Amino acid sequence: MSLNIEKSIYEEELKIISIEKASRLAIILFGVLVIVLGLPFFFMHREIFLAFFSNFEIIAFIKDCFSFILLFVIGIVLHELIHGLTWLPFIKGNFKNIRFGIMWKYFTPYCHCKVPLKVKHYIIGAMMPAIILDVIPTIIAFFTGSIMFFYLGVNFIVAASGDFLITYMLRSEDGNSYVLDHDSLPGCTVYRLK
Repeated sequence: MSLNIEKSIYEEELKIISIEKASRLAIILFGVLVIVLGLPFFFMHREIFLAFFSNFEIIAFIKDCFSFILLFVIGIVLHELIHGLTWLPFIKGNFKNIRFGIMWKYFTPYCHCKVPLKVKHYIIGAMMPAIILDVIPTIIAFFTGSIMFFYLGVNFIVAASGDFLITYMLRSEDGNSYVLDHDSLPGCTVYRLK
């Protein structure tokens, strides 16, 4: 879709996410997840928790913290890469139409698609990191009792709160309308046929 050529037949609406609103959602989401997922996880695997705390070793704890930070940073990079790889089949061209970066003011990484996507394709790309990096580790944690996988899963769910917000904002849009990422603000412009 060339917006210069076809813009006359589309009405546009800017949909911006407030970083403050996304941050509030992240805090609320973390609290809800601790109760909704954390309590059942604890009761299912309380022996592992008790063993961890009864055999607590500071060196092991520091190694676990370092491992978590490393895996979380890798996960953030993968999160943005998954957005781009999921959107790639739906756009013409190649990775030149996908831009990665960090909004330094908020220390927020992003994946920006420079060309319009259909709403349904945009939502698939927006939600794919949550499915791969959030849901899968959390399920693995419930089956294995891995505290590390559980904590990673919960933190990745919280990190995807902006993706959840934008998907929620697009929920009532026609799947065949178009979405264009805003080039400097968190959000997008929706293009609907007039």
